[in-house]
Amino acid sequence: MPKQNSHIILVIVVFFDLLFLIGAYLISRYITFYDISFSSWKLKEFLVSSIIIGILFIALEKFEFSHTYRFKPLVGIIKNIIFFELFLLSIFYLTIIFKIYPYHNKFVFYYAVITFSIFFTERVGIKLVLIFLSKIGFNYKSFLIIGAGEIGLDFYRMIVSSNELGVKIVGFLDDDKEIINSTNQNYTDKIKLLILGPIIKIENILKTMAIDNVIIALPMNAEEKIINILNICEKYGIKAELIPRYFKIISAIPSVRQIKRLTLIGIRNVPLENMFNRFIKRLFDIIFASFGLFLCLPVFLIIVIVIKSQSTGPVFFLQKRTGYNQKEFNIIKFRTMTISLDADTKQATKDDPRKTSFGVFLRKTNLDELPQLINILLGQMSLIGPRPHMLAHTKEFYEKYDKYLIRHWVKPGLTGWAQVNGWRGDSDIGIRIKYDIEYIENWSVFFDLKILFLTIFGKKVKRHAY
Repeated sequence: MPKQNSHIILVIVVFFDLLFLIGAYLISRYITFYDISFSSWKLKEFLVSSIIIGILFIALEKFEFSHTYRFKPLVGIIKNIIFFELFLLSIFYLTIIFKIYPYHNKFVFYYAVITFSIFFTERVGIKLVLIFLSKIGFNYKSFLIIGAGEIGLDFYRMIVSSNELGVKIVGFLDDDKEIINSTNQNYTDKIKLLILGPIIKIENILKTMAIDNVIIALPMNAEEKIINILNICEKYGIKAELIPRYFKIISAIPSVRQIKRLTLIGIRNVPLENMFNRFIKRLFDIIFASFGLFLCLPVFLIIVIVIKSQSTGPVFFLQKRTGYNQKEFNIIKFRTMTISLDADTKQATKDDPRKTSFGVFLRKTNLDELPQLINILLGQMSLIGPRPHMLAHTKEFYEKYDKYLIRHWVKPGLTGWAQVNGWRGDSDIGIRIKYDIEYIENWSVFFDLKILFLTIFGKKVKRHAY
């Protein structure tokens, strides 16, 4: 059965949350004062209320989307809504106590009741829909468990006993050949059917099966085996998570989440897996890309005229690149070279004869990249992120560098952490991968702003620019 990604639903929810907060305010005001006409508003009320609604919106998304939604139990969702309403009441009464604005008690009561009713119905409804979809074979994640011992079996039983997680166990890998013939009552016929073979088969399984997560449930004395499994998972861009007891092999900032009573430690922390963080980054992209396009329109026109006057062929160069989750997209650039058959396989070099005289200038100044602002607005790229590579290079680098595919856990960027540190173009891919992974694990809005600043004013960014 095809999998359905709930991220689209959550993006819609985030958008409607803001509308609901505003709508609930207007309804509460009308019930209290029977008037929401423009003339009834005071400037101070409008400003204070706008700030409060903004704070409530941020708080609501933090309460609800700070962890993957599918793994939140229904009771936890209801608790979060209650905590949010207590936070809402605190904000309004602090505003009243400190005489910032004299909100009426009746209004605050209506606003709390209406927002609770809306968000309770919305959140519980979404969770029940997701549970229903996972029951009928949609909206699930496929997990492979490494280790069919006590830890692995405990995790399996916990997953199958809960129908609200949207997780499907595709099987176990274990080196114990006696499990199939075991008389131990823990190894039921159903579990024996899920034993896919020894751990050495993991690479073949990741190649042939659609696996979303690998759960490692091995004892600590199997450290070498665990390290090998982790390297294989990262080679194929599959996320691996350890059931705790392992410390030497986890990155400096691991991700931690809880499914029921078991804690899972991800080898790498990816802040942009957080729904709210993705929303903020997308907002950041839209604002800066729109502003950038508006400012650059005169420059666009000049570049178009010069390109057309210097050489025959299209103004824009479109090329297939590897993007988020290894999906292909057409990157848009100003054409800087003559038309050639090897454009999709050969990367530009310092004295590349294919470059036009104006193309050399565009590449040195990075102006050839400006049309990618359109890719950003289309949602194919981000302003900041690992630079996308040609399809041929993706295949080449993936085979050469084990951790290469980790770069595709986030959207590719117009500029990135590797680029502002001087690693771009025909430079060391291994070093660029390290910088890209560092960015992925440490993302923040401030990190993006720092990279944006260094892209414009940094000295290293022009190194290897040809």
